[in-house]
Amino acid sequence: MNIQRRARHHNAIPTASMADIAMLLLIFFLSTTIFKPHDALPVNLPGSTTGERFQRERTIRVWVGPRGEVAFNDAAVPMERVGDVLAEKLRKNPGLSIALYADARVPYGTVARVLDEVERAHAPRVTLTTERRAAR
Repeated sequence: MNIQRRARHHNAIPTASMADIAMLLLIFFLSTTIFKPHDALPVNLPGSTTGERFQRERTIRVWVGPRGEVAFNDAAVPMERVGDVLAEKLRKNPGLSIALYADARVPYGTVARVLDEVERAHAPRVTLTTERRAAR
């Protein structure tokens, strides 16, 4: 009697498409990652225990540094031009909000001057930004 041997099949995991999958995952994670923009000025915010969040996409961030310097998002602006620049930005997009980030060490007179410039630009929505602190 003639016995035939069965051919052995080796199970293997195909790795040819592994590089494609790795590339797709890399693209996915890079496209969904939110990178925090570099803050324009080193500002220590005063604290609060209540408040609400706002959408950063529709907000102009106005930074007032410890020495009274002013910046919009990441661009420095002279104090005399704050109202004009804000008015121009609001003219282009009237739905924008103004978020004022004032350093805790800035004299209130400087903050009031920036607020006067914001008022001169007829900004409808202005928020004074603080750091959230635990309630006591």
